[in-house]
Amino acid sequence: MGGPPPVGGPHRGPPSQRYGPQYGPPPPPPPPEYGPQAESPVLMVYGLEPSRMNCDRVFNIFCLYGNVEKVKFMKSKPGAAMVEMGDGFAVDRAINHLNNTYMFDQKLNVCVSKQQAIMAGQSYELEDGSCSFKDFSGSRNNRFTTPEQASKNRIQHPSNVLHYFNAPPEVTEDAFCEVCDELCLKRPSAFKLFSGKSERSSSGLIEWDTKNDAMESLSLLNHYQMKNPSGPYPYTLKLCFSTVQHAA
Repeated sequence: MGGPPPVGGPHRGPPSQRYGPQYGPPPPPPPPEYGPQAESPVLMVYGLEPSRMNCDRVFNIFCLYGNVEKVKFMKSKPGAAMVEMGDGFAVDRAINHLNNTYMFDQKLNVCVSKQQAIMAGQSYELEDGSCSFKDFSGSRNNRFTTPEQASKNRIQHPSNVLHYFNAPPEVTEDAFCEVCDELCLKRPSAFKLFSGKSERSSSGLIEWDTKNDAMESLSLLNHYQMKNPSGPYPYTLKLCFSTVQHAA
């Protein structure tokens, strides 16, 4: 006589046909904290330092947690911006990892917006002269465009160590310090170059004294155009938070 298939055995037919009386009802759906914040793909972000932040720098942080479609600063609320993500999962990841973090002595408050999309509307000039609205939907710097690309991202909470990649092959700690000086950022406290991974570019670790310093550096250094010593096209430096606690 054929009994029920063993646990973990093959399932045939749609889910509604897999559960007979002997199996009980289908399992309940997962609790909401495991699903996307489906009510809106738009985030509200408060606590952005107006003198240091712009649309590109907001993108540089939020792109670690999902595709960023649009960024729009709010003229009526200084230090506030709307960020439209590619899907609800990205919204959920951004809130879980970035809410209540600090940057430029400001505490970030990241929450779901009631709006379903960002409309360009009337833009204005930010303190650095850039536009208050930017569309990133076609940006090559989005990191979740294909399943294969998305699988390479390690979703990490902010830390004081950044993993860098796509830097010039012979990049040095002095080169990073020069860029930090240029952008009025604190210099890193430790640096480690990974050897032998590629002849065309380099990767490694950069450590700062505090998590706040690393957050600030991520916002300004991510996607920075580094000079190419052997060609006309610069290297687009890419950064993300590291899984290790120290670079040295």
